[in-house]
Amino acid sequence: MEISKILLINTPRVTLDVLNHSDKKVLRYINVYPPLGLLYLSAVLKKYLSDVELEIFDLHFESLKKAQTNGHVCWDEMCDEKVKQFGPDLVGISTMFGASYDAAKLIGAHIKSNNNIVLVAGGVHVTAMATGNDNSLGFCDFVCMHESEFHFLELVNYLNGRTNKIHGVVPVNKQLLRNQDDVLSELNVIEELDTLPYPDYDSIDISQYYKIGTLAASQTISYDTPFATILTARGCRAHCKFCSVRSFSGGSVRAHSPRRVLEEVDILYNKYGIRHIDIQDDDLTFDKNRMIEIANGLIKRSYQLTWSDANGIRLGTLDDELLDKMAASGCTFVALGIESGDPDILKQMRKPLTLKILEKNGPLLGRHPEIYYRAGFMTGFPGETYEECQRTFEIARKYPWDWCQFSICQPLPNTELYNDLLENKSGHTEKGTEFSTDYKYATPGGISDDEDRQLEIFNQTYNYNLILNFKLNKNLVGRNVDRAVRDFERIINMVDNHAFAWNCLSIGYEKLGLDKKSVHAKQKTQEILNTSEFWINKFDELGFEVLK
Repeated sequence: MEISKILLINTPRVTLDVLNHSDKKVLRYINVYPPLGLLYLSAVLKKYLSDVELEIFDLHFESLKKAQTNGHVCWDEMCDEKVKQFGPDLVGISTMFGASYDAAKLIGAHIKSNNNIVLVAGGVHVTAMATGNDNSLGFCDFVCMHESEFHFLELVNYLNGRTNKIHGVVPVNKQLLRNQDDVLSELNVIEELDTLPYPDYDSIDISQYYKIGTLAASQTISYDTPFATILTARGCRAHCKFCSVRSFSGGSVRAHSPRRVLEEVDILYNKYGIRHIDIQDDDLTFDKNRMIEIANGLIKRSYQLTWSDANGIRLGTLDDELLDKMAASGCTFVALGIESGDPDILKQMRKPLTLKILEKNGPLLGRHPEIYYRAGFMTGFPGETYEECQRTFEIARKYPWDWCQFSICQPLPNTELYNDLLENKSGHTEKGTEFSTDYKYATPGGISDDEDRQLEIFNQTYNYNLILNFKLNKNLVGRNVDRAVRDFERIINMVDNHAFAWNCLSIGYEKLGLDKKSVHAKQKTQEILNTSEFWINKFDELGFEVLK
């Protein structure tokens, strides 16, 4: 066996049904992040394997692009065409999230059924599945575990007969091993991130991504802003039971130097024309001095550049000095993982947050309104009572974040929460493989086996989403009406029949003196109410008055 051509595939995060049956306008607002993990992997492979050709096929991007131009999306056909055109000996499939796992299995099985190709899977979700000895991995020959840059490199060298041992790899098809003891359990952890080459941005058309989709922070910038993502550090110090970061990247933070981060920003800005960067770190502000050094470097450059962190920053790490620097350096959006307003639930989650931290740092956000703050909340944690859940909604209402993102707790494979439930032989774990990527509550699925309680959690959460984000929206009532309008416009672009969003737009447009738009929004609200008993009941149940 000789591996001379490698194709890396980024798995779609939306279903074929969405791609082929959604309005083109809706598809335009789906998140389309560049495949940063594959860009790092490509850079490492090209550095150390000069005799191997490599291409990245971003099937998520290409699927959205095709769907938006009235093309019928068929992953089998698209993969067949790419495999025929490039002729790879090995295909790597990235599956970072549970939402893309089913797609990865379909794509992998199809490629393997028609070609004599070695298939390798990697990413957060497939690492978790392999750790648990899941029996659904038959679509691939190997799983590259955790951060795979050097695990994948070693596997290619092994298959090409250049080494006799491999680290960080789970063999699914053991017939491809020369000896059963060739696989070593130790991981190759990259401690010094600055030793990695820059991500291989040349391998994709990164300057075109903003034309096909959005980022989580896109409502804080113009939608025609070229964007990219970077990773300045890997890992997180927190021990949250529901999170997979520690099981994937370890329990400490390994970081690029500020110099290296700024050099990467220079490349994206000057070579690729990028004007907004979303930082993908899970613990960006773990070192205040480092963050300030990065911010100062951005300020000194005076670029027409903004940035965001949609993965989440710990509220307890923030202070006035840091937020001043972040805002001055172009930060437009920060996600904050709050999760619960009940002290006992926070302890059970092992969340590094207390009500005292909330009381101290919550008001900071109001003193730095240049930045948009999205607070994440989780309901339905195992054992959570109705009253404990209500305390979460009270906290969500109390502090000055711009948006509250509510999600229903669903255990991710190989997290402490998932493993605890599995050990206790709870049926909850089966729910964790079917979570939604956007938490827009299309179904009431959660982790409670009690169907009545599950429906109660869903209704309780969805109602407070409508109350806090719409009826009592802090920006709409006067703090920043422009910002509220952008939020509601984003929603109706994705969900055209959202009566609460249209009613809020009618209020916002009226406050901004946009009379024609306000009249149109009122008409849309009434049209929906004329045909939807669901929305009529919600307006009545939650006491939301329709603007006349």
